[in-house]
Amino acid sequence: MFFTIFSPKIYIYRMKKFGVIIFFCLTTLGVSAQWNTASMLRAGKSAIMFDDYVSAIENFNNIIRIKPYLSEPYFFRGLAKLNLDDFEGAIRDYTEAIELNPNYFHAYMYRGIAYHNMKQYEDAMNDYNMAISINPGEAYAFANRAITEADMGDYKAAEKDYSKALIIDKNLLPAYLNRAIMREKLDDLDGAIEDCNMAIRLNMFSDDAYGLRGYLRFQEKEYREAIEDYNKALKINPNNKRILMSRAIAWYELKKYPEAMADYTEVLKVDSTYAYAYYNRALLRSEIGDYNNAIHDFDQVLEMNPDNILIYFNRGLLKMEIKDLEGAYNDFSQSISIYPDFVKAYLARASVSADMNDYASAQKDQYKADEIMERYKKMKDGDKNALVDTTENFRRLIDINSRNDRMKDVINGRLQDKNVIIELQDMFIVQYLALDTLRKGKVQYFDKRIMKFNQDHNYNPALTVSNKRFNYPREFENNYIETLSTDIRKDRSNTDALLLRGALYLNRGDYTKAIEDFKAVLERDPKHLFALMNLASARSRMYDYIESIEEKTSRVVGEEEKIKRTVDYSLVLEGNNKCLEIDPDFVFAMFNIANVYAKSGKIQEAIDMYTKVLSLDKDIAEAYYNRGLLHIYQGNRSAANVDLSKAGELGLTDSYSVIKRYCSVEE
Repeated sequence: MFFTIFSPKIYIYRMKKFGVIIFFCLTTLGVSAQWNTASMLRAGKSAIMFDDYVSAIENFNNIIRIKPYLSEPYFFRGLAKLNLDDFEGAIRDYTEAIELNPNYFHAYMYRGIAYHNMKQYEDAMNDYNMAISINPGEAYAFANRAITEADMGDYKAAEKDYSKALIIDKNLLPAYLNRAIMREKLDDLDGAIEDCNMAIRLNMFSDDAYGLRGYLRFQEKEYREAIEDYNKALKINPNNKRILMSRAIAWYELKKYPEAMADYTEVLKVDSTYAYAYYNRALLRSEIGDYNNAIHDFDQVLEMNPDNILIYFNRGLLKMEIKDLEGAYNDFSQSISIYPDFVKAYLARASVSADMNDYASAQKDQYKADEIMERYKKMKDGDKNALVDTTENFRRLIDINSRNDRMKDVINGRLQDKNVIIELQDMFIVQYLALDTLRKGKVQYFDKRIMKFNQDHNYNPALTVSNKRFNYPREFENNYIETLSTDIRKDRSNTDALLLRGALYLNRGDYTKAIEDFKAVLERDPKHLFALMNLASARSRMYDYIESIEEKTSRVVGEEEKIKRTVDYSLVLEGNNKCLEIDPDFVFAMFNIANVYAKSGKIQEAIDMYTKVLSLDKDIAEAYYNRGLLHIYQGNRSAANVDLSKAGELGLTDSYSVIKRYCSVEE
């Protein structure tokens, strides 16, 4: 007989908590600035409306630089950051807006939203209370406060606040649905259903309203009526996987197994990575004796969550049914290796060992199970049914959700997905700036030394400092290199041509030729600042390229991974240190030194050097970014968020991907 820790009647449709309501009319706020500032504000607001949050931030940055005393650009920049999940950055901007305008209602509202998302509920409540004191006639302030109260477990207060919101605005559909959820939690099912009915009267095309009413009817064991509501919801939105799952479970309760199976399969057509659908279908297949296909479904869940002890255990039971005793033994053993106190896995493995005539192993597992049970009986004050740990650790190990679910949300089509490999921003080099290399985003810096060089040469060639690869047209690049080569053949002392040709070689990854050209410059001018830095960076990039071929490249990807480097960066350090001997304030050489420290595992030294860079130039986005990654490595998520938010604000859009992946509050 197939046995599970959980009943196959797992209810999957989660009552949709209509999250913090972001209500904002971008055209209602006044602008107390000149028309050009108003124009930039409108452009930033429009970018927000079209989900182009990075462009919006750039617009508001420009206004803040010109008129830092205006509160609106801080508020709107905070709104853009909020939509990028940069909650700490948003809070800082809202706080600045409030300091400039202490009665800024929307700033309190949205700062409350940001605090809520960070699970700082008391701070969120304080802000909502302040917003309500400023404008007690705003329904959304009460609705948002209710959501925070609900997450704090105060369902009565939440129900009252939703009611207040509906007195102010009787057409606020999400408030009816959320109040229905509160009433269900307070055992007022009739009131909850009436709220759903009101929502449906407001919008007969709300699949959420039908879905929630179906859930409530399911709770009252009115399965056919629940299915009717689910059917109505699915006519409106056929791809609502949660309602499909809910209908499948209702079919199961009516013992309509083919219909339930069809709904699980339909869910997986909508979302092939939905672990709950595989899990529930596996349980149903096991119940009707389709063991091999049930095992296949469990295999799919384990691909998404390889640390789930429940799936190994249940798959092991199925393998026992098909007489795959060795496979069953391995699955039970895997459960135990992940969770050594898993009593039922010991008992099941003992049974398998007995079937394999290994009675000594069976007796050993039985003894271990008895020892754990006795320990838990004492821990639970004599509860004889306490066979497993019920702590948060155990709940995590049986969570059906894929461990990567939180990594799959795309921020915006213009940015990376959360599930990315994150590397340090590369070292800086001095290189040729062609007009077609000018593009949106943070790609270059105009250092005072570079500006002097450009002025002395009448901007021909024009140089810039960057750590990004410039995409020159290939024909242009080849022709220009040939022109420079001709000039060098005519005059080997032409350090400008050598520097420029070396920079072009370095940009396209021809490191050996680049190094030769920079060495030639230094033979003629040993204190050539740009050649010294470029030579060091060329060596560093060459070392990293060689190392990547050998699959030894070290990346900053999380707290658990150690940085191990075997490369000797002494020549890279030496070159950049010589730059600082010539010019002690050359921040780009300092940045490059910090990168060497980071790559060599000297994390704190690297952080200190990035800090020194930023003390001299607070606009080096890459220094904030790299320091933020190292803070992540050290486990300092808050400091990392501050740095990455600043890097994003300065134009490094990848920062928001990192914030979403590593700095957001754990679920």
